[in-house]
Amino acid sequence: MQSLRTRSISAFTRIELLVTIACVLATLAILLPTLARSKARSSRVGCTNGLKQIGLSSWSWTLDNNGHFPMQVSVTNGGTMELVASGLVFPHFRVMSNELSTPRILVCPEDKHKAYATNFDSDLNDAKISYFINVDAVEGSGSSLLCGDRNLTNKARAGSRFVCLSSTSVIGWSKEMHREKGNLCFANAHVAAFINGAVASVVRIPAGVTNRLAVP
Repeated sequence: MQSLRTRSISAFTRIELLVTIACVLATLAILLPTLARSKARSSRVGCTNGLKQIGLSSWSWTLDNNGHFPMQVSVTNGGTMELVASGLVFPHFRVMSNELSTPRILVCPEDKHKAYATNFDSDLNDAKISYFINVDAVEGSGSSLLCGDRNLTNKARAGSRFVCLSSTSVIGWSKEMHREKGNLCFANAHVAAFINGAVASVVRIPAGVTNRLAVP
């Protein structure tokens, strides 16, 4: 009788275990997509916050430089004008190190191909930056791009290091960082998120004018 009771208890325990495992698996199946979406939202917010800091830092820099961004000020006066033609991005951020405070904000949390720089001097280069910069940005303009997510589907022309935009250009992003979405910071420090194809009505480039985006 004791042996039968033991077997009954043992059988019940195995069933209970299987039911528990099934419940756990079902719960995970429900929660994992939610957690993934939550992580994506968190990364997107982190990216937006980083761009906002860049925008405000750039605006602060212009206050001390007669309303000009670094790429519009000569190297002898602390800017990067003569370095624009190189197509490099990091020099424009390096000269704003006092305003930016930390190079960590130059990397989007969703960018798996970029590592954080430890300092603005010896360790900062384009391999540690997630954002393009518009070397033709117009200070204070709410329709002029300043910077944004680097994974543009727009490509540089042959022989050029710049992605060139005109009044008819349409901006888009690959799936690499925000799943065909992107964040943009404008020259008045405003930051917004966009889906592919939705930028044209916001970014306004005058006819006959070209904006050059230096992309890391």
